[in-house]
Amino acid sequence: MIWYIFIAIIVAILLWILLGPVIIFLDTDRDRYFLALPGIFKAAVEPAEELFHIRGWILFIPFRYNPFLRKKRKRQKRAEVVPAIMRPKKISGGMRMAADAVRSFRIRKLVLDIDTDDFMLNAWLVPVFSFVNNKNIEMRVNFEGTASMHLEMRNRMATLLWIFIKNRL
Repeated sequence: MIWYIFIAIIVAILLWILLGPVIIFLDTDRDRYFLALPGIFKAAVEPAEELFHIRGWILFIPFRYNPFLRKKRKRQKRAEVVPAIMRPKKISGGMRMAADAVRSFRIRKLVLDIDTDDFMLNAWLVPVFSFVNNKNIEMRVNFEGTASMHLEMRNRMATLLWIFIKNRL
């Protein structure tokens, strides 16, 4: 009986990982940038003295990662490298897979307020942005010299897994 409960919990976690939303959130006004699979994983980029560091949680276990901190490693002696014969690389479906993955993300909210510091380009962007605006996308041009963006995109791991399988087979 306990095995049924254990298997049911594992299946529920796997279903949540596959069918739960993957959230990418970018907000330049508040300096908040994170990638999250709610309840399972969250990684946030936070400003620091160097440039930034990554703070995250995996199943409620916090971790911190500083990409600019070098770890000391023991050096190993290098063996002599035998030059390999140069063969032309085959073009794989990697570009198609990347394009499909980018297309699979859905924009929940995009607020873009931009100034390009070129008044002619700003004037040309006003009708383009007004054409693109809809319920989820709000793009504005300002002439004040400020720029900000708020972006929230979502996808599912099952969709990304399906794209990977479709392009590899």
